[in-house]
Amino acid sequence: MLLELSMECESLARAEAVAVAGSLDRGTEVAHAEPGVLVIDTAANPRILGSRLGLCHHVNEWLSTCTFTEVESSAARIDVPGPIRVRSTKVGEISMDLAGVSRKVGAVIGKSRGVNLRSPATDIRIVFSRKAHISRLLSSIDRPAYERRKNRYLPFTYPASLHPKFARAMVNLAMTTPNGRLLDPFCGTGAIVAEASLSGYEAVGTDFSEKMIQGAKKNIAHVKAKANFVHCDVGKIPEEVGRVAGIATDPPYGRSTSTDGEGIPDLYSRAFRAFSKVLDVGSRVVIVVPDKSLLDSAGEFRLLQNHELWVHRSLTRNFCVLERC
Repeated sequence: MLLELSMECESLARAEAVAVAGSLDRGTEVAHAEPGVLVIDTAANPRILGSRLGLCHHVNEWLSTCTFTEVESSAARIDVPGPIRVRSTKVGEISMDLAGVSRKVGAVIGKSRGVNLRSPATDIRIVFSRKAHISRLLSSIDRPAYERRKNRYLPFTYPASLHPKFARAMVNLAMTTPNGRLLDPFCGTGAIVAEASLSGYEAVGTDFSEKMIQGAKKNIAHVKAKANFVHCDVGKIPEEVGRVAGIATDPPYGRSTSTDGEGIPDLYSRAFRAFSKVLDVGSRVVIVVPDKSLLDSAGEFRLLQNHELWVHRSLTRNFCVLERC
């Protein structure tokens, strides 16, 4: 398969894609990678894969990879059902007449199979990155649905809430067992909890703030998800929540209203002690931090991945994946 990745945080998008495909087919292997493009050898169902991913645009059947000048000759050797439609896209600042390429390739393939721009049997997609990649569309990610779940459109809003597509990526990177319990111990407005529920997990959210718990409940109902919420301090999750299969969370970065005056390093240290009590060895914590040094108190967890997303001059979000040792 060929996946067209989001370039907002490409390393995060790539890691998410590999995690989801690997959870659907343990034999998944990366065959080729370049900016915006990931080719994987997998038996994963493309429609399920497309329904799960947050930082991807399209899931395609890989057909051919070639140089820019070989596109037409490579297209001539492709055997797909007709009629066809051809669409071209590029990654980065590549000088390319995309409409012209689509017309030429459409003429080559459509000569024997026909062309139908409204209702084709096969959608051919050509992606230009370092090389040209010809593929057949299998599934598209419903990115508008993620936009509709943005905090600004929900009943309860709060500044700096995580975008649903990044929340979904975090849920996927937790690699929780099917139907397992996924916890967000700093659930805030409920973005991560919502994506966990919509991904088929038993979603659990806790928060120190009763206001946040009640607001998250409203948001969860609005997006037609289901979740269990508990009003408690993060240090109490072993008693109040119990065992979970994974944790995904975007904790406070120093807002006094969120920490009740507690220092951030102390809060993180207590949180990881609590996490170690509710997770089995090998389970994951996916956490967003502004500074990786905050993970120095992670204790029984080792850092597997870090994906940096620059937000603005004073904030970089580090999406970190840790494993319970």
